[in-house]
Amino acid sequence: MRRAVFLVALVACRAETVAPAQKPADPPVTSESAIPDAPVSGTIHGTPFVARDARFIADDRVGYEHVDIALSAGKSKDACGAIDPERATSVWLRLDGKHSIDPKDAASYTVHYQVFDGDHWLGLTAQKALVVLRPPSPDGRLSGGLAVCFGDEWQSCVSGSFDAASCPPEIDAPVRGRPPPESVPKEYLEKWERK
Repeated sequence: MRRAVFLVALVACRAETVAPAQKPADPPVTSESAIPDAPVSGTIHGTPFVARDARFIADDRVGYEHVDIALSAGKSKDACGAIDPERATSVWLRLDGKHSIDPKDAASYTVHYQVFDGDHWLGLTAQKALVVLRPPSPDGRLSGGLAVCFGDEWQSCVSGSFDAASCPPEIDAPVRGRPPPESVPKEYLEKWERK
């Protein structure tokens, strides 16, 4: 009689905090005209939030296709440079799949927040959001508006406008707790300045 040997492999994962409890929540405003013409601001995880850096990344690598619009409470000295502080709270919008930057896709974006609590990254995805995009400007910037509440116990809500710089994708960057991007080559920035 043959005996089968089974091996069980355990995968070690980094400790992550479970996403906060969430209830359905409507955006703080329900029309494009009601979105404030001021930087995206509000509260995230019980702390005031004001977007001080806005950038968008269109990644067309096969298997990784997505567009991210990242709004950070941190600030960068250069367009697409490292965010300071590196663990600043952020709100980000994502559109999975290969897409052009098109205002008609605005309703298809998912909206998330991420905050570092001192030990772990915490994140949450909104169930409802009002996202408005305008066509990219001649200099490659993407502007729009956002109104979202996350339905967490801290009643996290933000709304306002953004004007995001176009940045190259970061190769192999994880979604949550991502390190600051590598510096953008001078030639890339000059290319956008000439347009």
